[in-house]
Amino acid sequence: SRLNMGFDGWPPGAVRALVVLSITMIIAWGTLFYGVTLIGPRIMAETGWSKTLIFGAFSLAMLCSGLIAPRVGAWIDARGGRGLMALGSLVGGLGYLMLAFAHSPVMLYAAYATIGFGMAGSLYDPAFATLARIAGSKARTAITLLPLGGGLASTVFWPLGLWLLSFMDWRALCLVYAVLHG
Repeated sequence: SRLNMGFDGWPPGAVRALVVLSITMIIAWGTLFYGVTLIGPRIMAETGWSKTLIFGAFSLAMLCSGLIAPRVGAWIDARGGRGLMALGSLVGGLGYLMLAFAHSPVMLYAAYATIGFGMAGSLYDPAFATLARIAGSKARTAITLLPLGGGLASTVFWPLGLWLLSFMDWRALCLVYAVLHG
């Protein structure tokens, strides 16, 4: 007999979308949001830049994400979240590519601004909209379950990032993160 996981009656593709989006959220939150916790101290050690400068750059990412949020919402209303999430991931990856080659505070801030724009297009808002369209009447349940997957981001990416940093520098880790978004 078939194992019933409580997904009977879900629209075709909704469970698959939930699983794929959960993995996407783990990667997006783990790199775009939590990445600075591993990379920031190594940037400070290599460059001598202050903690205020480094985490100010991350604050700029958050500001950029918030500033573009109304446009993200309009995109989601008009077209859904699927294409936006792909674009957001590419932009986040571009930000990490820029960060890998940042050799000045201006380059650091440009990279984090780009990461912030990527965050707006690849974190929960477009994912929730995508699930709502795919899951139909099961959207409330799907949207409730998605953060459980995304909540694993720090559990997965802090140990993974630390392990990668045991044999590569922070710039190489930024390239790995860029590839994950590519």
